[in-house]
Amino acid sequence: MQKIFLQIIVISTLFGIYSPKTISAEIGLLDEADVVVSSRARTERQAALKTALSSVFVKNSGLPSVLEHPLVKAQINKPEVLLTQYGYREIDDELTLKANFDHKRIISTLRQADLPVWGRQRPLTLLWLSIEDEGERSILSDASELDTRAQIDLDSSNKGIPVILPVMDLDDVMKISVSDVRGMFTDVVADASTRYRADYFAVADMDKVGGFVRFQVSLFDKDSQGGIMQPLIHHQAEVLDYQEATDQILSTLAEYFVSQYAFADSGNSAETLLSLTGVQSMAQLVEIESYLNQLSAIKAVSLSQFKANTVTYKLELFGDADDLQKLLNINKRLTEIPQLDTNDELADMKFAPEQVTTLFYQWH
Repeated sequence: MQKIFLQIIVISTLFGIYSPKTISAEIGLLDEADVVVSSRARTERQAALKTALSSVFVKNSGLPSVLEHPLVKAQINKPEVLLTQYGYREIDDELTLKANFDHKRIISTLRQADLPVWGRQRPLTLLWLSIEDEGERSILSDASELDTRAQIDLDSSNKGIPVILPVMDLDDVMKISVSDVRGMFTDVVADASTRYRADYFAVADMDKVGGFVRFQVSLFDKDSQGGIMQPLIHHQAEVLDYQEATDQILSTLAEYFVSQYAFADSGNSAETLLSLTGVQSMAQLVEIESYLNQLSAIKAVSLSQFKANTVTYKLELFGDADDLQKLLNINKRLTEIPQLDTNDELADMKFAPEQVTTLFYQWH
C-alpha cells in the first residue's frame, strides 16, 4: 500500500500561543494530497492519482466508507477529470507526487451522492494518552519521539481531525499523573485541560497484554458543566499493536465528529436567520461571508440587513438550525447572546421573522 501524507494546517500545542480570537481549528489544503512513489512512470502516476483522490474524498467527508459509493468510485477511477495540477518533489529522500483536485467538484460529487460533507471548521481535541515504553508508563507528550506520537500526527492528518497532545511541562505534571489518565479520573483530567484551548478532551490508555494491545478511549466535552462528566463516546478493544490501537482511537473520534459536524443534504431546504453584532466594517463583512460560505451546514448565504453594528443573513441550510449551531459554537470568534428585539432588528425583512428560526451571536 502506498504511503499517504495529507497536509493539515499546523496547530501549535503550546497553549500560550493560542489567541482568544482563534477559531478552534481550520483544516487547510482539503483539495490536495501527497503520495510517495518509487518512480515517475505513467502507470505508477495513475495509481498515485487514484490514491490521492481517494484521500481527498475521505478528508472532505470524514468517512472512509464514502469510497464505496458508485459516484465516488467513478470519479476515483478517472482522477484526471478532477485533477487541477500535479508535480513531483523530494521529501526526506523519497519521491513524492503532489496532486491538487477541483474542490468544488469534490463537494458537488459528495452532495450529489447524498453523502456528508465536513467543512474546514472542525473542533480541536486534546488527547491524554497513557502508554508504556520500555517498561515505564507515561503520558504521551507533544515532544515525545515515540512512534505512536508520529502515528497520531499521520492519522490525525489522514482523517482530518485536529488533535493536540499536552506539553507535559511543570504545570501539567503538578496537576495530573499517569494514574489519573489510566484510571480515567475525569475531574482531574478536566481541570488539567482548562489551560488548553480545545473544544474536547479525550482520555485514552494503551496496555500490552500478552501478544496484544488492549486500549480504551473516552471523549468529553471540555465545556460540560455540572455533576459527574459522562463520556460522549467510549470504545475499547484488543488489537495487534500500538499502530492499530492508535488508528482505532482516531477513527473512534472521527466517527463521532462526523456524526456531529458533517452534513448531507436533508432535502428540506430549511432556512434560518443569523444576526451578528459587533460588525464595524466592510472588511469584517467580507470575512464573515467567507466564513459562512464554507460551513458544511449552509447551502446558500444572502445578506438581509446591515444596521448599526448588526448584520443579519438569510441562510439556506442542508440540515436544520441545530446543525448550524454546532458549527457556530466551535468558532471562538462567536459568542451566543440572548435574543435581540426582533421588532427593532428585523422589522425591515421581506419575510416574517416568526416563520424562521433566528440565531444571535456576537462577532469578536
